[in-house]
Amino acid sequence: VVGILSILAQTVVLGILMRSIGNKNTILLGLGFQILQLAWYGFGSQPWMMWAAGAVAAMSSITFPAISAIVSRNADPDQQGVVQGMITGIRGLCNGLGPALYGFVFYLFHVELTDTDGSDKGAKLNMANPTDERHHPRSSLPLWCMLSAAVSVGGSVHPGAHGAWHEAWCL
Repeated sequence: VVGILSILAQTVVLGILMRSIGNKNTILLGLGFQILQLAWYGFGSQPWMMWAAGAVAAMSSITFPAISAIVSRNADPDQQGVVQGMITGIRGLCNGLGPALYGFVFYLFHVELTDTDGSDKGAKLNMANPTDERHHPRSSLPLWCMLSAAVSVGGSVHPGAHGAWHEAWCL
């Protein structure tokens, strides 16, 4: 279901958004859907919420094609392969290192995603109820670590930078 919705989002919706609100705003909208989807996954406590978050994930799939389009439009014709290769390489690196980094951060803060005490077979952690005795306040620390890392990376591009990336984001 999510795959079919992603196809529709990347073919029909993406074209409409690029024409109506522009490249940069389409990327920002896609990132907004990504934030909503990840928050929904994080705070969802019912199975239907996971399916609904998957539908939102389909809309967030417009981000990568929109980034590719904006960089392609701002790169020289003889540099198209280089910039698209850089984008795809960075995406692949993040897809590989992201889960490993999250796993390490979860390990550092002793975040358990399953019930390991064996007393409540089949019981699930109630994330909607913060008074649940199994909910530990440190379990939100990985979120804040990753959020602060994302903010610090976002501010690292300086105004004097040159190239397709700078031109794409400073339109």
